[in-house]
Amino acid sequence: MRESRKFELFQKNKIYIDSSVSHCPPILFRQERDWTCAFACLRTIMSGFDDNWLSEIEIIKKYSLTPKPYFSADIKNLRIIDHMNVIYGCDASAVSFNDIVTLMKSGYYVMLESLTNYSHWMVLIGCYVLGDGSDAEEIKLSFFDPYYNDIKYMLLDEFINIWIDAENEINGIERDFLAINKKF
Repeated sequence: MRESRKFELFQKNKIYIDSSVSHCPPILFRQERDWTCAFACLRTIMSGFDDNWLSEIEIIKKYSLTPKPYFSADIKNLRIIDHMNVIYGCDASAVSFNDIVTLMKSGYYVMLESLTNYSHWMVLIGCYVLGDGSDAEEIKLSFFDPYYNDIKYMLLDEFINIWIDAENEINGIERDFLAINKKF
């Protein structure tokens, strides 16, 4: 284990994750418009459950979507995935990244909204513990980013600092996410 830097001005992110986990949907869908990251993530996640899920244009037309950021409360109100077992960030209070890892370990696919590109959704593919699990600088995350149609890697310490809902002062959601699994 490498020696950590001194934290004199900023607070070190405290975390403990006991083991790595990865959970990747079978098809990764690029977003087709500059505002549709949430729906590209939904399509990506739903590829793990349904071969015939809606295309992006079908979603836009069916739900009369207009260009804007969409948050978990918006997606919940659309009732687009009511047939699934869904945990919405808008319904969760004080969610931690440990909670997200627990959901992944329970078989949920997870998408997270962050300040990456203002208000942007990405699918969390993996959380890799490189040390003893107690240092957020030694835990690496992998995401599918539908805007760039690419896999991104980021340290957990970095992600925690941008995992803030862009409109949290308006909607009251600090850390937005969706966790999706089949109905039990």
